[in-house]
Amino acid sequence: MSLINSNEDAKLNTISSLTWLPWIGKDFFNSYKRFLIIGESHYADGSSEDAFSANLNLAAKNDFTRNTILQTQIQKAYEHKPLKNLFSALYGNKPINEEKLWSQLAYYNFVQRSMNYSNINGQKNTEQPTIKDFDKGWETFIEVAKILKPTDCIFIGVRAAEPFERMMDKLNIKRTDRIVHPEINNVSPRTASITIDGHQINLTFIKHTSAYFSPNTWSDFLEGRFEL
Repeated sequence: MSLINSNEDAKLNTISSLTWLPWIGKDFFNSYKRFLIIGESHYADGSSEDAFSANLNLAAKNDFTRNTILQTQIQKAYEHKPLKNLFSALYGNKPINEEKLWSQLAYYNFVQRSMNYSNINGQKNTEQPTIKDFDKGWETFIEVAKILKPTDCIFIGVRAAEPFERMMDKLNIKRTDRIVHPEINNVSPRTASITIDGHQINLTFIKHTSAYFSPNTWSDFLEGRFEL
């Protein structure tokens, strides 16, 4: 039985700026709280032009995000370090039933193009999203949120928070101001909320969970925020 709810795919496919369909757990819409995890970027690597091109083509498929979750979280084909660290911060050493968890969660990638992480002929690239990428990310996110109607979103990384007020005002979205919390693990988390068609969505931005992220130091802040 599929763990994915694809009932809203037709609506999602009308969003012209949406590169990748979000993972939507089969029970997501039945959950009292709808949790949406928001990753920052997808990456395309490769040590040759052909390998890089092949990875770009693979990442261009609209089911790439869904396949990433399926392969890393359910099939355990390889490790997804940001999600591993995030769940360690959220749940500590508690056993996790991945199939049950991912049948309730949604996951969405914020930046709508792949970052260049190729390493060809000694030329190593570590491309980072631009402010235009984050602006477009917010435009796309709002359209996705209108369909998914999450109650709580956790952003892996705080950079998307930088243009938050400006973009919400531009898009005429009711919002609160960001609250900048005391620094944890060298990064200050941010929280805010938006209201779309009378539906409130709580937003939490934390340190990117891939590099130099300490799950133990974030557990107190995250405790109780994302309990299914």
